[in-house]
Amino acid sequence: KLGACLSKNTGEEVDMVGIEPVGFGLHGPEVFVDGLRVHGDGVALCSESMSQDKSYFQCKIVATGEWAVGVAKEAAHSEAKLGASEGSWGVDAAALGGEVGVTEGDVIGITYDQGDHPTALKFYHNGKALDKLTITGVRGEIFPAVSMGGGAALECEFDGENGFIFPPPAGFSAIMPCRSLM
Repeated sequence: KLGACLSKNTGEEVDMVGIEPVGFGLHGPEVFVDGLRVHGDGVALCSESMSQDKSYFQCKIVATGEWAVGVAKEAAHSEAKLGASEGSWGVDAAALGGEVGVTEGDVIGITYDQGDHPTALKFYHNGKALDKLTITGVRGEIFPAVSMGGGAALECEFDGENGFIFPPPAGFSAIMPCRSLM
């Protein structure tokens, strides 16, 4: 099977007709998706996996509660909380709150670098790197993921279509839609 990832911001004229913006895909039964905003109880995955070497996405805290941001394998969409199984990795409100004190309106950025060994999942608070929370060794096909409960709501930007509040770190790019070429 042959595939390709399509960047929307190359500056080249490319036929992007029929390419849907990257949004939410699989999610638990108690999760409610409204465009790029998500709330309820459970895990929601991005509609696209993180295929490129250096990926970036971000989530804005719309309402506080119990939430986590990170990445997960496809099967984790039925989990109650991100990071609760071997197939998902992330940081939650408590871990970030202990580091920086997260409030409504704050933005959590996430980078995944699989172009280096070991792979690295890094987190950013309002554009500032939180190096102590780096997770290494994540492997396999993974998707940007969030989990929420207790009234939490998040608004995520995956492909940069609506603009990032904080730009990706140097060398990283937005999640790109991938399509089969055959």
